[in-house]
Amino acid sequence: MEVIVVGAGILGVSLSYSLLKRNVKVKLIESVNVGAGTTAISYAWINSHKKYPDSYHVLNLEGLKYWQNIIAPAVPESIKFNGHVEIASNEDHRFMLKTRFERLESLDYAARWLSSTELDALVPIKAQPEAIAAIFPWEGHAYPLELMRSLLNTMNHDPNFSLVHDKISNVALSNTSVRGISGEIYSADQIVLAAGHATSELATSARIPLPMVAADVNGAAYGYLAYVSAPGHRLCRPATTDTLNIRPHGPDNLILQALDLDSYANPARPIPETLSKKFMDRLQQLLPSTKVQLREVKVGHRVIPADGLPALGPAGVEEKNKIWIAATHSGVVLGPWLGEVLAEEITSGKPNELLADFRPNRFSYKEPLPYYSAPRKPGDQ
Repeated sequence: MEVIVVGAGILGVSLSYSLLKRNVKVKLIESVNVGAGTTAISYAWINSHKKYPDSYHVLNLEGLKYWQNIIAPAVPESIKFNGHVEIASNEDHRFMLKTRFERLESLDYAARWLSSTELDALVPIKAQPEAIAAIFPWEGHAYPLELMRSLLNTMNHDPNFSLVHDKISNVALSNTSVRGISGEIYSADQIVLAAGHATSELATSARIPLPMVAADVNGAAYGYLAYVSAPGHRLCRPATTDTLNIRPHGPDNLILQALDLDSYANPARPIPETLSKKFMDRLQQLLPSTKVQLREVKVGHRVIPADGLPALGPAGVEEKNKIWIAATHSGVVLGPWLGEVLAEEITSGKPNELLADFRPNRFSYKEPLPYYSAPRKPGDQ
C-alpha cells in the first residue's frame, strides 16, 4: 500500500510513523517546514480537562495515556508529567473550578484539592488569601517538536518514506492524487489530509464538505502565546490562574497564555505594545521575585472544525475510503495516539468505535451546526 499524507504537523508526522511500522510506503508532503504550523505555536498542555461531550473526553484521555505509556518511555525529552495546578481567586473562577472538578471526579479523572501549604510547595506563584487550588496529577506539558525530530530521524532511515516540500493546491478523487503548486502530481492508494487549517480548502477541492471555525478576529481560531525568559523560575508544571496560564519551557523559559486577551489576536497586524505589557504585568504579579523578560508574542491558528469536534476518518462511502480527513483541536494531545488509530483503520479497514462521533461525513447532512464559542475563561482550552 502507498499512502500520501498532506501536512507535517504532529498528527501528519505521527500518522506517517505509524503507517511505516505497518510496512506502508509513505510520502509526507509539507508546504513549509516540518512542525511549522499550529504545532509550532501550541501551549501543548497534555490533558482531558474540559472536553465535551464525554466521547471527546474519552478521546483526549486516550491521547493523554498514549503520551504517558508510549511516548514518555521512548522519547522522555518530549514530555513532562508533573501534573497541572489550577488556582482560582475570583468568584466566577472558583465556581468554574469547583464545577469542573466535580465532573472530572465523577469520570474517575485524577483530581485533588490543595491546601495553601501544599500549593506553596508545588508552584512559586503568589496566590490570593481567598484562592482555592487543585492539582490534576495525570496532566503534563509536551515539547512536540522534540518528539517530531525523534520520529523523523527514524523515518528518514526507512526506504519506504519520503518527505516532499511542495504546497498542495487540489485533491482529485478520480485518480486518488494531489497536485502541488510545483505542477507535480502525486498519486497513491490512499490520501490523508492532515494540513491543519488548510485541510478545509483541500477537502473542498475534492468536493468534500469540511467547514472550519471562521478565521476571524475575536473568534475561536486565533490566540496569543507569549514566550518569556525567566532564569531559574522554579515552575515545573503548567499552572492556570485567573489572569494567566503559565507553563515551563525548560528551566529558564516560560510560555504564557491569556485567553481573555485572544479577542485581539490578528496575524495580519503587529503585536501591540500594550498587549505585551499586559502579559508581563500579569506575570510579574504572579511571580514577583522572578526576573522576567519578554522574548516574543506569537499568534497561533487553532485547527477547529466548525462544530468544535474533530473530523477523523474516511471522507465518505462514495470515495471507497480513499480520501481521509484528520483535522482536530487538541492536536498535540491527540496526535500520537490518533496516528496509531488512523494507521490501523487505513491498513485494516476496520473502524475504531471511539471515532464514531467524529467522522467527517457528518458535515454532509446539511444540518445546522452548533455554535462553537471562543475559549476566553481559565481552563477553557
